[in-house]
Amino acid sequence: MKKILIVDDAPDSRLILKSMLKNYDVNVVEAKDGVEGWRKIVSEQPDLVLLDLHMPHKDGFSILEDLEEEWMGIPVVVVSGDTEEETVSACEYYGAKAFLKKPVVLEEFKEAIKVLPL
Repeated sequence: MKKILIVDDAPDSRLILKSMLKNYDVNVVEAKDGVEGWRKIVSEQPDLVLLDLHMPHKDGFSILEDLEEEWMGIPVVVVSGDTEEETVSACEYYGAKAFLKKPVVLEEFKEAIKVLPL
């Protein structure tokens, strides 16, 4: 069974993403901020990370940079309300496989998680 980690400081956002995954045969793990998210990336070795950008303690950009530095090869789909062109470009530069804007549209979500064969 594939493991998906949702890293987002907003409980509502985690709940929505988790509900979008309910029809997939996946194990969902959650983290409420970037520090917890990084710990769970290292300990859980998820198959996919759904990552918010703006969080307390450690933001999503730092996690993307750390993943690149560590050569972990875990695909990341960024899920953020910050859709500025430079933000999206920075996410792509640091290896994000897809970028979803909040609020997430189900069809766009399904397309984005195709980076992980489920």
